Amino acid sequence: MLSLQRFCASVEYDGTDFLGYQIQAQGRTVQGEIEAALAKLTQSAVRIDGAGRTDAGVHATGQVIAFNLAWRHTQHDLHRALNATLPHDIVVSKLTTTNRDFHPRFGAVSRTYRYQIVNRQWPAVLLRRYAWHVKQPLDVPAMNRASQTLLGQHDFASFGKPPQGNNSVRHVTQAEWLQPDGQEPSLLNFYITANAFLYRMVRNIVGTLVQVGLHHLTEADVADILSQKNLRLSAPPAPAHGLCLIKVTYPDRPKSNG
Repeated sequence: MLSLQRFCASVEYDGTDFLGYQIQAQGRTVQGEIEAALAKLTQSAVRIDGAGRTDAGVHATGQVIAFNLAWRHTQHDLHRALNATLPHDIVVSKLTTTNRDFHPRFGAVSRTYRYQIVNRQWPAVLLRRYAWHVKQPLDVPAMNRASQTLLGQHDFASFGKPPQGNNSVRHVTQAEWLQPDGQEPSLLNFYITANAFLYRMVRNIVGTLVQVGLHHLTEADVADILSQKNLRLSAPPAPAHGLCLIKVTYPDRPKSNG
């Protein structure tokens, strides 16, 4: 009888046509599609664990999942078969074996998200699904100064709700706006890294920082909103399609034999 192995996979997906990562009773989800692909390959139910539960419309290039499987062929065969079975908007970019006790969510020490904005009069056609179009000129230096008020450990209740329990304290280690070298100067990327995130935290932060860029709020206003711990004070959330989970970091990468 084959013994169970613990597999760890890096997953990319275009979140446009998904109701989010987490499986639901009805509707198309990333978890549901991956579990359906594994069931088709193994003729049995396989439950996967994910590092983060991205919302409807949110993308990923660095989602991490893990699952137990009794697989009689090579690891490469499983990787190839999975990508051949998955729909076109999900790709397993890396597949390894790992420790039996590895959990992609509870083992992670940080997650990094990128939010993209196209800041020019006209939309960028090829980025319509992946970037928020803001046509009014944005003051990027002011947005970066306001971003620095988010660094460190704070109660981020003004920017989101805990997915479980009532602890809204998070530790942010990166929050900055960058313009990619050699790319369209109107493309702005916001990078934020934290030990964990609240529900819609990044989108609420981006929406608030854009108000700073439009000179409707100041750096001091952002600091005050943060201190008030009141979700009603933050700006409306930025659209989901500009957000992408790009990296999940672990204290030690899961051990692999492949």
